[in-house]
Amino acid sequence: MTEPFTCANARYRTDTRYGHPHGTAQARGSVLPAPLVTQADTGDTLWLEYVTGAEGTRFWLMWYDAHGLPRLTSSAVMDQANLAIMLRALGHGAELGAVQAAVLPARNAP
Repeated sequence: MTEPFTCANARYRTDTRYGHPHGTAQARGSVLPAPLVTQADTGDTLWLEYVTGAEGTRFWLMWYDAHGLPRLTSSAVMDQANLAIMLRALGHGAELGAVQAAVLPARNAP
């Protein structure tokens, strides 16, 4: 993907059809309305994003530099059960219901 604040690899990509806009280009795909972390000295940000792949809805954590270029060369993808664990651990458990409601059932259908 060439749009700032999006990422793709051989199997997955940021799903810009869902979520909140994020980054300077305002690409959709963020699960939360703000980054989880912002590095004050570099402007790097960590986002929890929707991703799409063969298995349906998934999520990943992605670091971007201040210009929206991915900082990572690999990714770890999680399902909805692990997303719930992650959101609670990061203090965003209250947003879990809205996040799960945003994931359309049709996307998870076989």
